[in-house]
Amino acid sequence: MFVEELNVGGRRVPLVHLAKDENAIVFSDVHFGLRYGGRTLSLHEDLSNFLDHLNDEDKTRLLVLLGDIFELWSGSLRDVFQDALNPLRLIARLSSSVIFVPGNHDRISARMRFPGSRWAGEIYVTPDILLLDVEGKKVLLFHGHQLDNLFLLTKGLWRVQSYIYLFSEMLFALPGPLEWFFAALATLTVLLLLFLFHATSLLMEATIILASIILFSPLIILLWRDLQDKVWYGFVQKIGPRLFKSRLRGKSIESLAVSKPLKKLVSFLESYPEIGRVDVVIFGHTHVPGFLVSNGKVFINTGSWVKNSYNSDNGVENKTYVRIEGGKVRLCKWDGKEVVLFEKEIQGKKQIFNNNFYGL
Repeated sequence: MFVEELNVGGRRVPLVHLAKDENAIVFSDVHFGLRYGGRTLSLHEDLSNFLDHLNDEDKTRLLVLLGDIFELWSGSLRDVFQDALNPLRLIARLSSSVIFVPGNHDRISARMRFPGSRWAGEIYVTPDILLLDVEGKKVLLFHGHQLDNLFLLTKGLWRVQSYIYLFSEMLFALPGPLEWFFAALATLTVLLLLFLFHATSLLMEATIILASIILFSPLIILLWRDLQDKVWYGFVQKIGPRLFKSRLRGKSIESLAVSKPLKKLVSFLESYPEIGRVDVVIFGHTHVPGFLVSNGKVFINTGSWVKNSYNSDNGVENKTYVRIEGGKVRLCKWDGKEVVLFEKEIQGKKQIFNNNFYGL
């Protein structure tokens, strides 16, 4: 295995060349630190058992963490580290290279750099996409939020949540309830400022407005962090599919494989001669594992390692991952052992389906 970097539209995209006998594992959406209603939703203990198995197996050459591994939108840093500690220890023991492709929930880690060797292999962080070359066949991997129309319409505005998270965690790090005292003091300062000063010029008015926004922000951010899980998981996730047709969460692989954003991304990459045809597309984000073979391309959604994944009452699987080995790509489920849900020879015609799987 070796890695080269391509310049694709001004972005540096890693291209990993895997020999046919080299094994790669891909999973996404673990959400270390995710809590709701007093329950731990991340299946980090099951993931630890799976990683133990990979260490015993000792044949994984490449491990790809395909985004939303860490819940850095709403989980407290204490819970994130608590959930992630043992899995990260087990990943460190693997005799493999690791590539982390951040998702929307852990985007703030996209700028991390790890020069030189770590553990038995290398560790790379690539902000957006990753390409594999398996015996001349190209595999495209990305988290999947790039297909979400809500994110596309807001033009990157969704990234603000990452900075809100960082600022709120800084406030929460203050002793006791001092974060609320600080927020209240800043708010009172705004009210005092508005009462004492009257703008006599456009510049002074703009200065007062800017100062008010800055001083109000701690209270707004703390209130949002306190309410966001109730709003998001308790309300939006339940009614979102009916109100927001553009939302990806819960959509099947069949609808995503023919979506305009995905077609545009694949066509853009295929326009580069050094990439050529994309044969396999792997992504996550929706928490709904699935597979589809269409027009000679294989599309796979990695699913999630989260309890009560979206639409779980309808039988959506979790603890799923992708294995690339021996010129084949498989969608698998960890159930104390590996259960193959789908298998396709990248270069051949043979394919195996588990008819009990939700993705069919």
